[in-house]
Amino acid sequence: MNYSGSITDVAGITVGHYTDLINGTGCTVVLSDEPANAGMEVRGAAPGSRETALLDPLASAQWVNGVTLTGGSAFGLDSPGGVVRYLEEQGVGVKFGRTRIPLIPAAVVFDLGFINSEVRPTVDDGYTAAASASKDFATGNVGAGTGSTVAKLLGGASSIKGGVGTASVKMPNGATVGALMVVNAIGGIVDPENGEIVAGPQTSKGFVDSIDLMIESPPKDRGFFRNTTIGVVATDAPLDKIGATRLAVAGQDGIALAIRPSHTANDGDTVFGLSTGTHPDAIPGDVLHAAALKAVTGAILNAIDSAETLGGVLSAADAKSALAMKGNSK
Repeated sequence: MNYSGSITDVAGITVGHYTDLINGTGCTVVLSDEPANAGMEVRGAAPGSRETALLDPLASAQWVNGVTLTGGSAFGLDSPGGVVRYLEEQGVGVKFGRTRIPLIPAAVVFDLGFINSEVRPTVDDGYTAAASASKDFATGNVGAGTGSTVAKLLGGASSIKGGVGTASVKMPNGATVGALMVVNAIGGIVDPENGEIVAGPQTSKGFVDSIDLMIESPPKDRGFFRNTTIGVVATDAPLDKIGATRLAVAGQDGIALAIRPSHTANDGDTVFGLSTGTHPDAIPGDVLHAAALKAVTGAILNAIDSAETLGGVLSAADAKSALAMKGNSK
């Protein structure tokens, strides 16, 4: 599948990371220069989040200032506090008297034990990520993707390195849909255009199909809270909270296309939808849905392509090279 672009192709969106390669964790912040209408959808059965109730279409808050995606499981939910502190210093947020309160919902991935389970993203790390936010940012082993892995059905030794990825779709009328995904899944990664397994559990014969593996040889214990793919789908098309929620739904469909299986009992798959509303024309919801599918699947594939071997877990590229070397040595 061909993919290109970045979530920051959506005007007003910036991204920042805090990355701890030594301990294998970090956090990522997606900020909007102006308040963005927002929604979300959770399909995984084991999510971890903060301040997400305000995204309910019935909640009084109509917009947010950004989203935090973090490692560290529940412990990592300290890091959005640093994002809030940074934005308060910038005079950003909903005004209450003399105070401005930034609205920053957050979701987590489980990376505990990847390298060091005792180190998790902190308030100061969230502040650092927010302060570094810009149009240009790294992908792969950065931010919330630092400790991410995929294709885990045969255990850690056979898994593949995940990470942060991004992509965007520009529509004929100039509107843009962009996605940023933190890919940390029990399932394998599949290119939805041709069905190729781009990251699967490693065997002597190469990557195997995680769907077939789940059916034919189900693991006795897959653990608990050990996975989760989270991300943000943003657009400059004008949307209300319901429309932003529908955008998040489309993002979850993109996860299902590229991560197989997804939304399992041990996943906390969560997608946020953001609308900056800076494009002058309304876009039909189904058109946005299609663009979101392409942006999210592209971002997932970009995460795998960008990831590098870390913590003893091979990248997809290194796993393929290792298999080829074994084949050539026979």
